[in-house]
Amino acid sequence: MSAVTDKLERPVKAGRRVMDRTFHVVERQVGPAMSTRRVQVISGMVVVALVACAAGVVAYRRHRPRTLAARLSDALPDELVERAGAIKRVLG
Repeated sequence: MSAVTDKLERPVKAGRRVMDRTFHVVERQVGPAMSTRRVQVISGMVVVALVACAAGVVAYRRHRPRTLAARLSDALPDELVERAGAIKRVLG
C-alpha cells in the first residue's frame, strides 16, 4: 500500500511545486500593479468623501433659516439701517 500511495503522491507533490513557483512568479508580476490599484481606489474614495462633505456643507448653509435681525435689516432702507447703527454707537 505504501508503494501505491508513494506512486500517487509524487505527481501531486510535483504539481504543487509547479503551482507554487507559478504563483510566486505571478505574485511578483501582479503585486506592484495591485498595490497601485489599491492606492487609486482608496484615493478615489477619499476624493468622493470630501466632495460629499462639501456638498453637504453647501446644502446646509443654503437651507439654514435666516435670523429675524437679518430679515429686518434687508427689509429696511439702507439709510435707516445706517442711522440705527449710529444710534447704537452713541448709546453705547
